[in-house]
Amino acid sequence: MANVAIRKVERPDISRLPIFEEIEKGLNAVRHSAFEIFEKRGSEMGHALEDWLLAERYVFGWPAAESAEMDSKYEVELTLPGYEAKEVEVTATPSEIIVHASCKTEKEGARKVVWSEFGSNEVYRQFEMPQLIDANKVQASLDKGMLHIIAAKAQVAKAKPMAVAAA
Repeated sequence: MANVAIRKVERPDISRLPIFEEIEKGLNAVRHSAFEIFEKRGSEMGHALEDWLLAERYVFGWPAAESAEMDSKYEVELTLPGYEAKEVEVTATPSEIIVHASCKTEKEGARKVVWSEFGSNEVYRQFEMPQLIDANKVQASLDKGMLHIIAAKAQVAKAKPMAVAAA
């Protein structure tokens, strides 16, 4: 089981996280791909959502995932077959976990490839947590194509009664 790097963000300035710039580039690629699908289909109207979802799957991929809650933590599992731990980055903020996996497969040899679906492959998944987590206590590991993330719930400050003095 290989450990996966985690970027911990305690007080995120959402607009400055590099992961969001990458996601924006990906969304632009989805827009472009969806339009290409639309054109290849003969510009027939009425399939916009279908085109978008197909383009999203082509650009981002969409691995299966599951999230479970325990008393003091959340566990998230995500299928990432073919990825190595060094190709996976987990970003943890107090309210979400973002997974970015990226690999590039290049085939070398003397043979002439007629067509291939191999190439650059990127995956983005965002998981909003039902309650705040402690970004410093998030752990992730990759084992046999399965990414395991454990996120400890944040300790909630307990209110304590205070005496009020009359003036």
